[in-house]
Amino acid sequence: MEIFFIGLSFLGILLFEKFGLKMKLPWVGKLCFLCGQLITIRSLPQDSLFKGFALLTYVYCLFWQDAKTYYISKKWVVPSVLLFLCLGSSQSLISSVSGAFLYGIPSLGMVWLKPEWIGQADVIYFFYFGALLGIERMMVACLMAIGIGFFWMLGMKKTILPFCSCLSIGVWIAYLKGYTILISFADLLG
Repeated sequence: MEIFFIGLSFLGILLFEKFGLKMKLPWVGKLCFLCGQLITIRSLPQDSLFKGFALLTYVYCLFWQDAKTYYISKKWVVPSVLLFLCLGSSQSLISSVSGAFLYGIPSLGMVWLKPEWIGQADVIYFFYFGALLGIERMMVACLMAIGIGFFWMLGMKKTILPFCSCLSIGVWIAYLKGYTILISFADLLG
């Protein structure tokens, strides 16, 4: 069963390269995707593997779209809705709505105050991933994204950061181990 999901999601990546991104991704990216699939298999129970692979494929494509083009098109609406319908039922309605507003409203305020700091796609994905993950796991995703973004800026020595790429990595980590990281962090603090 795992081989079927790996093959299906890898086919999705190849189709994304050809029709969505219209450029070849580096072999390192594909290797990272395959490693991510193995981590997903080891981290999730058997009954939620499809959801894990769907999320991994989605955030992988979002990562490369933002990293290569610094632009997220409106074509992402349909896959986003499909992913939310697939994964959204695992969160309570209160957690989804409060996660969307708790992370979306401050980012919306940043756009109004300093539009050069954050893009509109970043704001939309703060709302979206906040609703998808809920408050607790989105906190882990944001902290991971900030850390990844910090090291990305140091390593690349650029002034523009594709934050949706950083956020997509944080979302995947938070989906797999968000509650575990949150509990470990709370135990560390006291």
